[in-house]
Amino acid sequence: MSVVRPFAVADIDQVSALYKRTLLHRKGDPSVELRDCFRSFYLDGPFRDPEITSLVHLDDRGTISGFVGVHTVPYLVGDRPVRAAFCGALMSREEGRDPMAGARLLKAFLAGPQDVSMSETAIAVTQAMWTRLRGSVIAGHSLDWFRVLQPAGFAHALANRKWPALTTLSPITRIADRLLARRRHASTLAALLPGPAPAGLMTKDASLDEFAALMRRTSTGISARPDWDNGYLEHVLDVARRKPAYGEPVIMITSTRSGEPLGGFFYHLNAGGIGRVLQIAAMPGHGGTVLDRLFADAYERGAVGLRGRSQPWLLQASTSRQMIFASNAASVIHTKDQTISAPFLSGDCVLNGLAGESWNGLFGGGLT
Repeated sequence: MSVVRPFAVADIDQVSALYKRTLLHRKGDPSVELRDCFRSFYLDGPFRDPEITSLVHLDDRGTISGFVGVHTVPYLVGDRPVRAAFCGALMSREEGRDPMAGARLLKAFLAGPQDVSMSETAIAVTQAMWTRLRGSVIAGHSLDWFRVLQPAGFAHALANRKWPALTTLSPITRIADRLLARRRHASTLAALLPGPAPAGLMTKDASLDEFAALMRRTSTGISARPDWDNGYLEHVLDVARRKPAYGEPVIMITSTRSGEPLGGFFYHLNAGGIGRVLQIAAMPGHGGTVLDRLFADAYERGAVGLRGRSQPWLLQASTSRQMIFASNAASVIHTKDQTISAPFLSGDCVLNGLAGESWNGLFGGGLT
């Protein structure tokens, strides 16, 4: 008989091996670093709620055949504190002996003591399970966006992920993009090049503390937002900056000449690659300006493109900014209290990025 129970220290070896095999599609034993990440994020995190745990599924032989990673985020809906739990890695052994393991894990997670359950990584199969269990898709936060900065280099970067041997073509793509840049007024593709900064604005490097202050400021007035106090935001930022597989962290704030902040951005970049945008924060009415400064900064640092996660205001700003959108994984929500779900479903929320799952070390940590 199969069993679902809380994840424990003794399960780390089996769970990390299952993760490597089913989600990373790699053979061999999991590294010490991967095992340590499972422990630090899912068991020992400083803001972990001991009543809301990750779960393992045991088959009739007592072997772990599935896992759902759960971490908690302290949220405010209006002035009301709520316990939010995010469902991250949901995986089951692909041997066909127990095809319902994933569904049992998700159902057990949703039955937990949290006020609201969410995920930003629900692929099509998982999304269908959420909706069958009366969950809902948070549409405005469920798309991945791409911005091409250097067309030849961008195409090469995408192809190189599937065919690494194409690395040798890098010099050719750089030459092609330089020629395109010289013809920016004569080519439709050259319209992808970012424009100069408007007069009276400056964008400069920011410390983690400065970006934390910006996140708190831009979250003010939003109905559903993480409770960034008590060191939680500083902890998230400290973990989030270390993503070696994505590249070096870039944290910038855009402000007026007088020092009034308009917004900022946090992304990772390997020069010559596609930058991964973790967070964009903007004051009301200034999202487009901050987005333009992000594009320009990444281009100047040698990025061939950018990739990030949608927000409702960003969808509106994209109409004049040559952006591409794709549906890879949905953000979903489940709660019995409609007063909690309403601001999330309407887009009046801070979600994903620093407020979700993708800041942790399993994203971009290069762990195997």
